[in-house]
Formats: sequence, C-alpha cells, structure tokens
Amino acid sequence: MTQPVVSTAATPSAEAMLHLDIPGGFHSLGLDLSGGEHLRQLWAVAEKIWPTGTDFQREVAFHAYREMADHALAENSFYAGFCLDEAPDGRLTTASLLARLDPLDERDAELSARALFEALSANDNNTVEEIRVPAGPGVLVLCGLQLQSNPADDTAPSLPLARADVYLPLPRIRRLLVLSLTTPSWPDLPFYVSLLSKSAHELTVSDGVEDDPRPGDGAAGGNAIADQVAADFG
Repeated sequence: MTQPVVSTAATPSAEAMLHLDIPGGFHSLGLDLSGGEHLRQLWAVAEKIWPTGTDFQREVAFHAYREMADHALAENSFYAGFCLDEAPDGRLTTASLLARLDPLDERDAELSARALFEALSANDNNTVEEIRVPAGPGVLVLCGLQLQSNPADDTAPSLPLARADVYLPLPRIRRLLVLSLTTPSWPDLPFYVSLLSKSAHELTVSDGVEDDPRPGDGAAGGNAIADQVAADFG
C-alpha cells in the first residue's frame, strides 16, 4: 500500500504540479513540515520503527532521522523517507529514499537524458542504464559507496552501501526529478529498485499535456544485479 501522493509546485504556475507516489513501507521524515510538527513526525517514525523498543532506542532513532532530514534539506530534497522491515528470510532490511527537483534548461527530454547518460557514464564506478517511463526518457545509475563513521579518519569503520539514482528530465516544468535510494542491504537492491521503478512509472504532471508513451530499449547491464534492476524499467 502506497503512502499519500506527494505533490510539489514545480513551476510558478499553480496548475503545474508533480505527483509522486511514495512506495509503501517508507515513512516520511516530514520535510514539508516545520517546527514542532516536524519533530513530532520524526518521533512518530521512531515509534513505528521501534514499536516494542525502549525509549532509549527510539531516542537514538529520532536523532538519526533528524540528522537524515537535515541532510536531505541541505540537498534541496522535497521528500525524505526511511524504511526498516523484516525480509521473508528473517533478515532486517532497510533503505532511505530522497526526492528532489533540480533546474532544467534543456527543452528536449531526449537530449537531456542522453547528456545525463554520457556524463554519468564517465564515472567508472557507475553502472548506467537508459530507461523510459510514461513521463519520458531517463537514466538509472547504480553504484557502491562507503559510509565513513568519521570522514576525517581514514581508519574509522565504514559501512558499504548500494545506491540507485533515477534521473527523469521533465522539460514541461523545467525540472530534473532525481530519486535516490540508498541501502546497506545489498541482496535487496533489486527489490528496492523495483519500488523506484513503480514510482517512476506512476509519476504524473498535472498540466493537462500527455507524455510520449513510446517504449524504449534499455542498454544491457554490466553485472547480474544491474541486469535484474534494469529489467524493472524496461
């Protein structure tokens, strides 16, 4: 079950609105709230994640989510969410999701997507795929990274993470939608990217103009996981 639709004004026109369905299981960190409402939302998430935990566990989670929300706001995200659940085999699986809108000057979505593909492919650590959803062409990027517990200390413990980014140029509203999902649960990456795929496929812009529904051909993946997740975008 998905959460309520997230809508954001993407142009000065009140008629141009972007509607993004957030995957079920993700709890909003309340970037659209302010002051006490924002803090109450973060505490509510901590209570949902730790329903049988101690107050100390919930407090630690609260401060972690607050840090995540502050980071998301610094990145100009309009949505930040977090999930923690149990996989069918009993493992804990977790992921964070960010969504933001960057300025877009190019009016041709195909040219924008191609330029993004070439620029992102320049990084050898990225696996880059061309995708197409009803809203138009886009790019899927998969990569691995290390989260340093202390960035100033190279010997400090680090956590390996998998990251998936979806870039969708939306020329009609002059914005580039970026969905970023990060998870330490590497075996679950294909599942999480399938959630990104669902959100991208169901994306709508309510300006009364239909998108080009033509299907596209995704490029072949560079490894087994890339092959699995790229198939979700078709």
